[in-house]
This record gives sequence, structure tokens and C-alpha cells, in this order.
Amino acid sequence: MVKPLNVTVTDGRFHIENYPDAVALKRIDTPIARQLQAMTLHQFDLSFCRDALVEIARLNREENVLTVEGLWVAALARYFKCFGISKSRSQLSAQKILRAHSGAEAVFTYFQDLRDKHIIHDENPFTQAFTGVAVNSKEAQYKVADIISLAFNAFTVDDAHLIQFTQLVDITLVWVNAKRNELHNILGHEYEQWPHQDLLTLPDIQYTVPTADVVGVKR
Repeated sequence: MVKPLNVTVTDGRFHIENYPDAVALKRIDTPIARQLQAMTLHQFDLSFCRDALVEIARLNREENVLTVEGLWVAALARYFKCFGISKSRSQLSAQKILRAHSGAEAVFTYFQDLRDKHIIHDENPFTQAFTGVAVNSKEAQYKVADIISLAFNAFTVDDAHLIQFTQLVDITLVWVNAKRNELHNILGHEYEQWPHQDLLTLPDIQYTVPTADVVGVKR
């Protein structure tokens, strides 16, 4: 079972407070270890989504339109990030996760379209804009009063959207947590069989604080 960790970093080296008998923290880089890394990142993103949706439900939407819209956009972006193609982590499969839940794949597709064709790429009618001419009466000095341009953006954070997306996030988070525990236990069993000295020869885990010059670099 994966445990919550209290982690400190000193000079790029990790110290885990939860294990008083531990003398070293070593890195493993195998296919199963990389799967666990991906699940941990997915769990991190999905937990953010869940917290954002809880906060949206708590807020008065009419009085906090900007905050609610910002949290909603962030939650949708972080959720579908888990299903997108990435060279740095394996993606989740909607079919695998949702197939046991009737209607869930249709809900997934709806919110994916909302994210792709409205929020990110602005292709569907949820956002509309118009350019027009305000025409004066014949008696006016000028025929044209003004050229106008208007934009309308659908506010999609209503109760129905919030409930359905929260359910989708919860289903996905339950699956990811179970998969993370499964991989965690496989690795624990495997490395318990290793000689102690071989475990100590594994490389240390080291963390480098990212700087602005690596923003375009794949990890």
C-alpha cells in the first residue's frame, strides 16, 4: 500500500521522514518503476482536479465567476493531460478505465470535446463572435453610427456539468490509485529479494530544481 510521505530535499538529495530505520534512498529505473512514476504523476494531476472541483462547488458562482472559470479550465486541462500523448510518461486509457461504468465513455467524450473544441482550440459554437454595422436613420448626418464587434462565451460550470465531471474524475482516480498500489507492491516484493549490498549500489535519487532555460526541454 502506498503511504503518504513527508519529504525534505537538502542539496538535491531526498530525505523521507516516515522511515526511521532507512539508511539510503535509491533510484530504480525499470519498466515497472516507470509505470509507477507515470501513475504517481496521474494521481497528482487527478487530485488537483478533485480539489479544484470541490472548491468550485463551495464557491458562489455568480460572485466568483473569474475564480470558478479559472479552476474549471485548469481541472479540464489537467484531467485530459493524463490521457494525452506524452514522451515523458505513459498515458491513461479511457476505454480501459471507463468500460465497466455505463455511459461513462460518452461523458468522457463530451468533456474532451468541451476541452478540445471550446476551451483550448475555440472551434465550436460555445464561443461566438459577430462583426456588424450600426445603421443610422435616413435623417442622421452619417449613415453608419459605428462598427461593432461582439463576443459571447458560454459559461459551462453549471450543476449538471460539475456533477458529471466530478464523477468522471472520481472513477479515474480510483482506478489510478488501485494501479499505483498494484505496481508499488510488485516492486516491493521484487526488491525485497535483492541482497542488501546490491540495493545499496543502486544510484541515489537526486532532484534538480528546474530553471527557466529548461522550459522547452523534454525530461
